[in-house]
Amino acid sequence: MNSATQTLLTSLRTTVSNIRANKQTFLISVMTIAISVGILGLFLIIFFNLNALLTSWNQQVQLVVYLKNDISPSEKSDLKDIFKSNSKIQSMEEVSKEKAWEEFKLTQKNSVGLELDLGFNPLPDSYKIRFKASENRSRHISEFAGQLQKNRGVESVEYGEKWIDRFEKFMIFCQVFLLGVGVLLSLGLILIISNTIRLSIYSRQDEIELMLLIGATPSFVKIPFIFEGILQGLAGSFVSLGFMGAVYSYLKTEFRPSIDSLARGMELQFISQPFLLMLVGLSILIGFVASYISTYQYMQVLNKR
Repeated sequence: MNSATQTLLTSLRTTVSNIRANKQTFLISVMTIAISVGILGLFLIIFFNLNALLTSWNQQVQLVVYLKNDISPSEKSDLKDIFKSNSKIQSMEEVSKEKAWEEFKLTQKNSVGLELDLGFNPLPDSYKIRFKASENRSRHISEFAGQLQKNRGVESVEYGEKWIDRFEKFMIFCQVFLLGVGVLLSLGLILIISNTIRLSIYSRQDEIELMLLIGATPSFVKIPFIFEGILQGLAGSFVSLGFMGAVYSYLKTEFRPSIDSLARGMELQFISQPFLLMLVGLSILIGFVASYISTYQYMQVLNKR
């Protein structure tokens, strides 16, 4: 057995010994990591599903072009040519004012206090336009709506632009918020794990100083504590994944009808595998950084004596 392997096995045994000697502190750190990473993971689940919901709604958005009552046949024909020339349009439905009025009366027949026998039809002819799915679909719709609005035969164009714009701004806010929460949680975890490792170091202070006196290198002393920090991060991430899985299963079961009402056919999504690996990696990295900081600071104190 070579010296590197021997050092590694000795470090692992020391790490296990440290954990056994400070079980309670180790478990508290693991649970703190699990809760913090779990909270971050739940925010990610919410963000991914809000993003999927926005995408689903965007696919259902249709552009409604209301025509002026005095539009001429030639203007109407020119408008149809504009629709046909746009390669991003998936379908176009012409809705006569008579059909629109009948559909409106059908949907409002149970409304109390709404007078439907007006003696005339207040609705205009219109076109309902759906666009093909694409990465910049919202922008295409907005640009095309602006183009149509300038047409002389068009009274107005509607597609819920204000609502879509607000929701997209909300998603940008969510991204910034997630980043901020992630940074704050990471800094908090580094502080907690660092303190835990520091307690472990001071509990074996006499032994460490003796090891250094008989020739042990600083790296040999630091490795077990760095392993301990990494194990805290790894264990905490696994517990957090179990916690997130349980919460996800509950939400998927309890809120399925609500999700169907918001976006038919949409399934509640869990965190994708790359982001799961990122959370595990982040936990391990936090454990490593925190333990390295603690051992480095301790060695600096010893060197000043």
